[in-house]
Amino acid sequence: MWYNLQNVLAHILSMLTNPILSIFRVTSFSKLLEYELKKSTYYLIAFALSAVYTLHLFPFDFFVGANGFWLDTRSDPTQHITGMWAFVNDRWHFPLLYTELLNFPEGVSVAFTDSIPLAAIPFKLIHHWLPEGSHYFGIWVAACYLLQGLTGAYAMTLVSGHQLKGAIFGSLFVLMMPALMIRVPHAALMAQFMLLLAITWYAKLSLGQLANVKFIQRGLVLLLVASLIHPYFIAMLYPMFFASLLSQFFQRRLSALMLVISLASALVLIFLSFYCVGYITLRNGLPPLDGGFESSSMNLASPFLGTHLASSALIPPLGLTLDATGGQIDGHNYFGLGLWCMLLYLLISKRQHLANFVKTHWVFIALMFGFFAYSLSSAVYLFDKLVLHYALPDIILPITKIFRGSGRFFWPVGYALLLMSLLIFLASRRNRSLLLMTALLALQFVDTAQHRAYLTEASSRAPTYGYPAAGWDSLVKEAKIVYMLPAYGCGASHPDALFLQYFTARNGVPFNTGFIARIHSDCVEKDQSPRLHANTGNLFVFLKANYTQAEIEKFLGGNMHN
Repeated sequence: MWYNLQNVLAHILSMLTNPILSIFRVTSFSKLLEYELKKSTYYLIAFALSAVYTLHLFPFDFFVGANGFWLDTRSDPTQHITGMWAFVNDRWHFPLLYTELLNFPEGVSVAFTDSIPLAAIPFKLIHHWLPEGSHYFGIWVAACYLLQGLTGAYAMTLVSGHQLKGAIFGSLFVLMMPALMIRVPHAALMAQFMLLLAITWYAKLSLGQLANVKFIQRGLVLLLVASLIHPYFIAMLYPMFFASLLSQFFQRRLSALMLVISLASALVLIFLSFYCVGYITLRNGLPPLDGGFESSSMNLASPFLGTHLASSALIPPLGLTLDATGGQIDGHNYFGLGLWCMLLYLLISKRQHLANFVKTHWVFIALMFGFFAYSLSSAVYLFDKLVLHYALPDIILPITKIFRGSGRFFWPVGYALLLMSLLIFLASRRNRSLLLMTALLALQFVDTAQHRAYLTEASSRAPTYGYPAAGWDSLVKEAKIVYMLPAYGCGASHPDALFLQYFTARNGVPFNTGFIARIHSDCVEKDQSPRLHANTGNLFVFLKANYTQAEIEKFLGGNMHN
């Protein structure tokens, strides 16, 4: 059966490539792609390709933060930006990301508004010299795309040195990964180049191109950087660090003592970093647990078709349900036809090579299967059908409530498959392989058209306020404290809180609540505390659905004006 499939595939490939081979003289084409560049030139080309592709996706005003995408008081990007404004407009505290301007008077670390500590801390040092309303999130997105492309090119040096083909295929294929493109509303989670780095360093370690000590040093630095970006990356990178060293241990290339010291050092480093930015405190420990593990999973159809937000451009979903729970966008992990064709070709023509690969890298592959299982959650869906549901051990449940975005954990699996495929293709010196890769790159570009259309639409939106915004800026600016009743999580929705948060954070005025992740407020306390501060210097905003006029007047004790 495999023999026949291989013959059929080879025949189809021959029919497609023979005319092109004769016209374009692939021998010259191959020599061009295999031309060995200077290291600086190699990365300059990768950078240029990444920059052109990124500028093709987004308008310039998106990067400078003047785009309407960043101003929608119903959406996550505005949460990230306003959290950052509250942080930079407040004095320094410890933990470093702590501010009293949100969730006043208790305050909160704006790490819980996903404001990216790694960028927020240096930005606080320079924001006084920048125009009012400035932020770094557009630049962050651009940097993530550029680093994604550069890291893809870096990964290809494993087998192709600094040949032109590595710069082209490595950078462009990883840039067209749908898991990256679909994440644009959540800037922190776009730093997926770190996953590429971890996989590449593991490969270098396995091939003897990287010494254990160097790998451990780089791994610790990467974990530190990741801890200052988003905890989800730690949840992926630490197990990859663990599996890489464990693989070396089983191959008797690393001592048990060094293994334990390295893993323990990484945990201490992560704890200290999380403590310093405010993810955890010695008094309160970890943040409150949250649900959504099963609803934020990956649908089994996602790698093949995407989700309703953006699907394959060449394989229509034909009305099939791609999000069974309403939250499976978090598990958007479409591969693209280019990658699928690569995987199919390798499965058919490189079976022995893949079998040897599995034997050598079984520890790392076992981890990828673990990520895959976690991404599906304990409620596995295919389209709208629940095909498997099982109970998890009690010891696992707290982890699923901390890292509830289960579908995200397929990212390392997708990137590992992509890099493995690219490396096997680029290791071949056959003309036909390079031509096939060029065709597959074009196919991947065409097939991800809907993902680029999603980005074009998102980055062209007009500014959107949840309520009429006229007059609110001056009203908030004159207040000592702004109270919204009820508070977020106690009756108010996140658009209610985020609308006021936009004005309070921008003007540096304390706000008694806020759109903040992983924070459980004492609703009784939140309702009673403002009664003690009902004076004319404070601004009180009541949601009409929750209070009558008589209740508001009684609450304020006569200190009320329209």
